[in-house]
Amino acid sequence: MDVSGISGSMLQQINNGATRTGDAVSITMIRKALDIQASQANQLIQSVADSMPEPGGRIGQHIDIRT
Repeated sequence: MDVSGISGSMLQQINNGATRTGDAVSITMIRKALDIQASQANQLIQSVADSMPEPGGRIGQHIDIRT
C-alpha cells in the first residue's frame, strides 16, 4: 500500500486519534487498578478491625508477675 499520497496533516490527525484512543484505554486501566486496590485496602482494614478484641474485654487487665 502506497501511503506517500497521504498528506502530512492527514497522517498527523490519524496519529492523534490513535494516541487519544490509547490514552483513554490507559486511563481506564489505571482507574480499574485503583478501584481494585481501594477494595483490597478496605478488606484489609475490615479484617484488622474484626480481629480486635472488644474494648470492655478482660484482656490486659491483670498481669501475672509470678514466674
